[in-house]
Amino acid sequence: MLSLALLLLSADTVWIQKTDGSRIEGRTDTKSISFDGKPVALSQILSLHTGNPATEFEKTRIAAAILDVQGADRAKRDQAVEDLTVFGIAAITPLLDAYKDTDQHEPRPLYRLFERVIPSNADGFNRELSLLRRKVGPMTRGVASGSVAVDGKTIDMKEIRLLAVRQKVVERTAVPVHSLKHSTQIEYLDSGVLVSPSSVLDVTATGFARLSFKEDGWASDPNGLTKPGSPAYKSHLWDGQPFGALVARVGPAGEVYFIGKQHHKAVPKAGRLAFAINDNRHWQNNLGTYTVTLKATDAYDVGAPQ
Repeated sequence: MLSLALLLLSADTVWIQKTDGSRIEGRTDTKSISFDGKPVALSQILSLHTGNPATEFEKTRIAAAILDVQGADRAKRDQAVEDLTVFGIAAITPLLDAYKDTDQHEPRPLYRLFERVIPSNADGFNRELSLLRRKVGPMTRGVASGSVAVDGKTIDMKEIRLLAVRQKVVERTAVPVHSLKHSTQIEYLDSGVLVSPSSVLDVTATGFARLSFKEDGWASDPNGLTKPGSPAYKSHLWDGQPFGALVARVGPAGEVYFIGKQHHKAVPKAGRLAFAINDNRHWQNNLGTYTVTLKATDAYDVGAPQ
């Protein structure tokens, strides 16, 4: 018989959001799932976003979240964006129904939300098909079935909204963080990386951003300003971070922390990792993009950066 240690080494760790809103992270000895009637090895899967019909809980939360995204409460809005991103396929039709022909454009979060929910190269006429993201090959849409055992408890695929398999390393290269779209005053760029308590981040960033068009005092690299941008300001900081600095947070309510041009540290907590460029409420005159490359250990790859 295999020892317990060997069994644990051979098992995968998965993160699951269920259709009742609960979340589970644990070890699984499930080796494959069924997709369009064919087995797909769990070891080859990054994430599975199911097309199961929305439960009553999900219908209620999706409707409320769409309103929150358009509301003035920033905390509710950011939480709603993350919730709808996780609801994924189940949120496609309600989200499309919420759009109007003339009032949705960048940098409004409701407009940008759609490609977080369903990337354009995975969209199609059948909105209800599940989305499978493999380590190798294109994203595919189809019907997922079967079950997954987590820490000895069997979870039917009909109960799963999102399943992700933990990777030793998740990498992102040349991710653009735009000073207008991804200003801390508008919204953060979702890296598509879900970090775990044991994750360590290795981030590098390059580029140049202007926070006041032609005024060079308000221009910086990802480390941000080192002195006030103009005599009218007594500090180069805003919300405790340098103006123009690349910052990050884990989860919509996570503490904002400095990244700059180089960052190598353990994450502060588990959750979805996001980046932004630090600015105050006068963000409309921003120009420029930082290019971010990151590596996260013991993490989940749950989507492309959006």
